[in-house]
Amino acid sequence: MNIIDVFDRVSGEYDSVGVDFFKPMADAVVRAAAPRPGDRVLDVGCGRGAALLPSARLVGPSGHVTGIDLAAGMVSRTGAATSSLRNVTVRIGDAQQPDFPNRSFDVITAAMVLFFLPDPPAALSTYRLLLKPGGRLAFSSFAAPDPRHRNVMRILFRLGDNPPPDHSHHPMFGSVDSLRSAVAKAGFSRTKVSELDIRSHFRDAEQLIGWIGSHAGRRLLDTVPPERRPEATAAVADYLDWPTTFTTRIRVVTGGV
Repeated sequence: MNIIDVFDRVSGEYDSVGVDFFKPMADAVVRAAAPRPGDRVLDVGCGRGAALLPSARLVGPSGHVTGIDLAAGMVSRTGAATSSLRNVTVRIGDAQQPDFPNRSFDVITAAMVLFFLPDPPAALSTYRLLLKPGGRLAFSSFAAPDPRHRNVMRILFRLGDNPPPDHSHHPMFGSVDSLRSAVAKAGFSRTKVSELDIRSHFRDAEQLIGWIGSHAGRRLLDTVPPERRPEATAAVADYLDWPTTFTTRIRVVTGGV
């Protein structure tokens, strides 16, 4: 199952299982992008609207936010949720190569998206062309997962049948310096990379497993046969003290035109 199919499959429960994870990450991207009243914003890989909705509030009725995603379920659900907002459009679109004329936008946001793309540096160069003079780019990526989260994923990997290989991210995501260099090479100025910690709380193993199944982790979880799910849940329950909190460090990157 490719990543687009995964996100299509989880679109119903994505970011809606009672765990703070993607929303605070998206909020950080929107704060960094700082959309202003009247701005035209493109949110690539918009998902369920975690960055799109706060951007729409900030640009107001004189601005507009366009969200694109290749997962049809995400587009359908987010489109329905924003149907009453006259300053929002949600459509199928590719974050790798958004199909818009040059200089169409004042702001481009990408919350936890770019590392899924086949060629992130090429996408950055495209975003540079899509921005008007004075435009701003803001995106996020992972810096360091909580090691206990990684160990939980190893438990699922051990119990899965033909689990997928670990996704290898592009080298540009390897460090603050490599991110800054990639953004500058794409033609952006005033490049800044900041790091912050996101804390996510889980009451028990069932909630944690359910959360993993509500995002890209579903690809691994689905390899665990139904008859082994109780074993997986029990192993995770034994591994951690409950309730528990994971701390995930992320990077937020900005650049200007």
